[in-house]
Amino acid sequence: MILIALILISIFLAMNMGASGIAVSFAPSVGSNIIKRKSAVIIFTVLVLLGALLVGGRVAKTLSSKIVSPKFINQEVILIVLFSACISLFLSNIFKIPQSTSIITVSSFIGAGLYFKSLNFFLILKLVLVWIGVSILSYFITYYITSIIYPPCFENLRLYEKFFYHQPKLRKWILFTNCYSAFGIGTNNVANVVGPLIATNIVNLTFGFLIFSLFFGIGGFILGKGVLNTVSKEIVPLGVASASIVSVVVATFVIVCSILGLPAPYVQFVTFSILAIHTLKEEKNHTQTLVHPITKKILKVWLFTPVLSILICYLLLSLFKIKI
Repeated sequence: MILIALILISIFLAMNMGASGIAVSFAPSVGSNIIKRKSAVIIFTVLVLLGALLVGGRVAKTLSSKIVSPKFINQEVILIVLFSACISLFLSNIFKIPQSTSIITVSSFIGAGLYFKSLNFFLILKLVLVWIGVSILSYFITYYITSIIYPPCFENLRLYEKFFYHQPKLRKWILFTNCYSAFGIGTNNVANVVGPLIATNIVNLTFGFLIFSLFFGIGGFILGKGVLNTVSKEIVPLGVASASIVSVVVATFVIVCSILGLPAPYVQFVTFSILAIHTLKEEKNHTQTLVHPITKKILKVWLFTPVLSILICYLLLSLFKIKI
């Protein structure tokens, strides 16, 4: 019974991550009619699988054995970890604030580590510092690159002429950046599901990546239509060039984190990149963006839901008196 519940909740997580992942990665291409949604789903699934197989192994190992000692991990513990993550993600959706599965999953493991008194505090500190640092870098690098092309002025007029003249190449570039984004998602996010399952020996690494990458694609196809349409309508009017900058900046950081074996909050990095574009196009200063009510709400939810994951996991383990 526990095994069935564990598999079902893992599939649920994978499908939901696939729905949000395809919206983040392929909204510019679909929204500007470069490719159709069904084609985007197929390409997305293939690239997520490639990213997982080529780079994702180190992240899966971190989640499966480096946060909490493997001797304290069994199917019951992992079920509670993933259930806690699902509750926190659900509450984030209630608040309509995007939340990272990486942060939520790590937070749930922290709850288990505190319960068993077997938490790798050095690794957690390292992750938090990397998450904060990369979020800030995503913001300022995106701001700098976007400032080269926006606002239109005499100094960048030649650049706009080149964009207009090379429209076919620009469309190919947009598609490439979206594919790059999907690959980046695969290097990190699939491990959020597969890593915990590896810890309990339910699947091996390659088989887990293969199966759950397919569920990412299925989720993108079944659940991602509405999200993809919404995101494409909201992002593309801001400019596919801006969206492509976000894709390149964020995916690069995520891939680097994956190579280092660090779970990375793709959603957070994307959000900070979009905030940078908002700052530039709304002609605001950085302080105004930081104190904006929406920014404050996002930051509060990002602080609240990880703490909630820790508490839920710890309390459930205590309630059921789980012992290894």
